[in-house]
Amino acid sequence: MTSRKITRREFLEWLGLGVGGWFLARCAPVATPGPPTAPPSPVPSPTGAVPSPTPVPPSPTPIPGRPPGPPFAGGKPGGRVVVGWTEGPNSIDPALGYNLAAWDVLTELVYATLLAYDGQAGGPAPHMAEAMPEVSADGRTLTVRLRQGIRFHNGREVTAEDFKWSWERALSPELASWAQSYFETIVGAKAVMEGKTKTLEGVEVVDRYTLRIHLVQPDFTILNLLSLPMSAPIPREEVEAHPEDFGRTYTVGTGPFKLAEYSEERQRAVFVKNPDYFWPGLPYVDEVEFRWGIAEDTLLLQLQAGDLDILGEGIPATQVSRVLADPKLRRLAQPVPVLAGRWIEMNTRHPPLSDRRVRQALNWGVDRSKIERIFAGQSRAWGAPFPPTLENYDRIFQPYGYDPERAKRLLAEAGYPNGFSITLTARSDSPFLQEAQIVQQDLAAIGIRVRLEQVDPSALQDLVNKGELQMWSGSWFMVQPSPADMVNALFVSDASDNHTGYGNPEVDRLAREAKQIFDERERNRVYARIEQLIGEDAPFLWLVSFNFIAGRRERIQNYHYRGEYGTYYDRLWVAD
Repeated sequence: MTSRKITRREFLEWLGLGVGGWFLARCAPVATPGPPTAPPSPVPSPTGAVPSPTPVPPSPTPIPGRPPGPPFAGGKPGGRVVVGWTEGPNSIDPALGYNLAAWDVLTELVYATLLAYDGQAGGPAPHMAEAMPEVSADGRTLTVRLRQGIRFHNGREVTAEDFKWSWERALSPELASWAQSYFETIVGAKAVMEGKTKTLEGVEVVDRYTLRIHLVQPDFTILNLLSLPMSAPIPREEVEAHPEDFGRTYTVGTGPFKLAEYSEERQRAVFVKNPDYFWPGLPYVDEVEFRWGIAEDTLLLQLQAGDLDILGEGIPATQVSRVLADPKLRRLAQPVPVLAGRWIEMNTRHPPLSDRRVRQALNWGVDRSKIERIFAGQSRAWGAPFPPTLENYDRIFQPYGYDPERAKRLLAEAGYPNGFSITLTARSDSPFLQEAQIVQQDLAAIGIRVRLEQVDPSALQDLVNKGELQMWSGSWFMVQPSPADMVNALFVSDASDNHTGYGNPEVDRLAREAKQIFDERERNRVYARIEQLIGEDAPFLWLVSFNFIAGRRERIQNYHYRGEYGTYYDRLWVAD
């Protein structure tokens, strides 16, 4: 099975659908795990061979702490949950899936990874690994020890070799995974991608439960790769036994749920509880059903009627204001924070935007609170480069506010006391167009005459790539809970999505330095300096941080969502 490679921008557009709302996660006491389920008897492989005779521990070895992610304590076992989607998974293969429905399947239902993001906005923590990787003194080698006794859904124990084979498969040119670039920091990854070899030189299987990963250069973002589904292990024997169906209608992983049924014709998939999940006591519910091909308006009606329990993409953006304003409908909405934002990007190559005083003036000249009020619950006024909810991050840069007099002084200093005329190319869909209109009105008050040019969202990226626009709508959805996600893609001089022409040698130097630091606190001190520089240079007119408005019935208890993953099905439960 092959898949067209997509750009990171396209991938983020997929993950960014349905964003709306604001939520401060509540802390909950850590639950005492329930008794583990006894392991099954050895299951023959599809070829008839019995798995390796190497003894399998009678139960998973406990990982210190708790399952990473939001609170999970106090659940009620049993019940089923029905989730509605406008569009079904593009693939249920961890190396190929990328749209919203697929992402939920890969991250929170069928698969698991060595590490996983912790809390509501935290970074990597042990998951299938028994502890965080040991990093060598030079930062180029990571040693990861796998928790023993974890089993695939077919009953076979997971070993270090499964990870190596799965990563080699993800890098193979035959599969053409969109996620290949995430592995590039591993020694030998490019050689596999180019078809020169099938062996990933930089991944060493030390023993049955130990991996050693060698990097081209120190790069802490490898920890984020180990937390994302493209690095999840899959059983080779299942892929080889189901070459046409694997990732389409058939899949096998190590996650809290097993695929029981998948029908493209019926637009339905059913996932049942994995009794051998390696976090004892989870999941709570017995079954999760996905239904897709449902129109946005119909989704909300079915949620109201009780035919659906959860809207996978959240409350449709066009209906959020109505839902939040209606006391009866509001009970169906739950705000959740996500690491994402919207802004106006500026072409720094040509005057007047080549002068950072002008760009700063634009940032001081817009009243972001108007956007926050118009899109009640969906946005939070925010005038800084990085999202407001980063964990373990002490911000130095003071976000831009609304100060039109200061904006006028900066314009005068830059030689534009009477302002100037400029074109803003805005996406024609909500909320981009409405935001652009607010920007147009506010900038007019400081003498800047903005001509709005509306374009279809699908056409905007082509125009941006040509490098001829002056200002245009922009947004970003982070898949790594670190400023690196934005810095390395948007702000370093040679970044893949740096279309503004922005460059600052000190930002480039500090970005290289930060990538080599594995200690989060120390690394975030460097990123705080980077944000200060970017904020002062102002290549963007920052507007709002994104919020997500989840849609779920009140019977769904302990509902949690992360923008990088999706819905945490393993720790929710039903009240009836």
